[in-house]
Amino acid sequence: MTLLSLVGRRDLGLTIRTGRADLAVSWAHISDLVDPTPYLEPGTLLLTTGLSLGRTSRRWPEYTERLVRAGVRALGFGVGLRHASIPEPLIAAAARHGLSVVEVSEPTCFSSVVRAVTDELAATERAQQTAAMDSYRGLVRAALTPPAHRSVVTRLAAQLDTWVLLLSREGHLLAGAPEHARRNAERVRLEVSRRRSWHAATFGIGDTRVTLLPVSQSTRPTGVLAVGRRAPLSPYERGVVDIAVDLLSLGVAQAAELLDSERRERATVLSMVLAGRCEAARQAAESLGIPLPEGPVRLAVLTAEAGTRSDLLEMLENERSLQIVSALVAGDSRGRVVVVLPVVEGDVGVLRAMLSSLGGTRGVIGEAVDMTGLARVWPRIAALADTVPTSAAQRLLTTGDVADIGLLSYMGTAEAEGWAFALLTPLEGDEARRIDLLATVRTYLAHNGNTEAASAVLGIHRRTLVYRLGRAETLLGRKFSDPGLRAELWMAFTVRDR
Repeated sequence: MTLLSLVGRRDLGLTIRTGRADLAVSWAHISDLVDPTPYLEPGTLLLTTGLSLGRTSRRWPEYTERLVRAGVRALGFGVGLRHASIPEPLIAAAARHGLSVVEVSEPTCFSSVVRAVTDELAATERAQQTAAMDSYRGLVRAALTPPAHRSVVTRLAAQLDTWVLLLSREGHLLAGAPEHARRNAERVRLEVSRRRSWHAATFGIGDTRVTLLPVSQSTRPTGVLAVGRRAPLSPYERGVVDIAVDLLSLGVAQAAELLDSERRERATVLSMVLAGRCEAARQAAESLGIPLPEGPVRLAVLTAEAGTRSDLLEMLENERSLQIVSALVAGDSRGRVVVVLPVVEGDVGVLRAMLSSLGGTRGVIGEAVDMTGLARVWPRIAALADTVPTSAAQRLLTTGDVADIGLLSYMGTAEAEGWAFALLTPLEGDEARRIDLLATVRTYLAHNGNTEAASAVLGIHRRTLVYRLGRAETLLGRKFSDPGLRAELWMAFTVRDR
């Protein structure tokens, strides 16, 4: 109960003289001792007449400070017996230390105040017990509504005004509520991994307190339940969470199997679509309850490093904007994640945002086609996705973007530099340096083999240029009439300049 609710009782005639009225009070105690703190618990409302202290006593500040250190929330001061009014030194000291002071008028008995506190606390406890029983019954009903694990998680989040996540032992997100709770999945996953333990624990995400509870069958944990809320859970609310854990323990293993089954079903439908069997795919999707996008669609093929593939698939499966437009998300046999999504505003932006938030990912998305055209573009998009260079990490490229990256981007830095060094080494010997063959060949290539223009830039006679080019051909063992040599040399010069 709060001090305000107690002061609001007209029959008690209480008046707040200083301090806050919204403080929670857990008990009431009567004492006129100079130091009653050994007998007080934090959150207590202390009732006193001040018999042990005088009206102008210098001990009021010390008395007040002791109460605050002991966790006393408020002081009820009875006037009319020893003091006609609350001593000013007491009020001043209480204001300094943040102690609320309530005046108890002479007709009011301290026992009446204690009884009011006791009755209010008892009523609150009965209400919590009733609410807890209602919550228990609600969770049991939810457990009978397939899929049970999602129903229980959704019900628990609504009842306690919290966010709730259920993860499998392997870290897969099995259920989350409300929708925004899913963004905390990775943080919970990391915390479980860091602790390397399946015991109950708490940790913080910003100002939210998160409780982790193992979900077990017998002695083997099969998952973890995470409950996050700013305000701490009351004992009765913790009891509700415990009931949810017990109910989830019966079905979390089945929930993980259900997730695997749903993924296999989506992968089967996807394979039909990519094989050109669109009508069969629609019939299978309808019988399995898998939505398919309508109208023109785009095909995206995304890849990820081994450690992040499951995270990428999970993020896409749980992305609400993709669910709304009935996008088909599935993994393929080569570990890629494939997305078939309708052409809508912001479609590419959603995928790009997800790739940018997860390291080690990249992907390619094709142009809009009819569903029947996916079988035609699939081999090309898949091949491009498999060869996207590391320089395009965490990016979603169109087919045009892949071409714009350039051939050199597909070569690792060390390998490219080693190849360029080996190719240009013959032009860097002592003889070659004396006549500056590197600059000569580079200028010649930069002017597309035009000896007149190249000799003019170099400031040498055209015959001198021809002589130098002949020496370069001898050292390289190849002729400049070979377009392959000219292309390779230009690429080597480009690598050196990076």
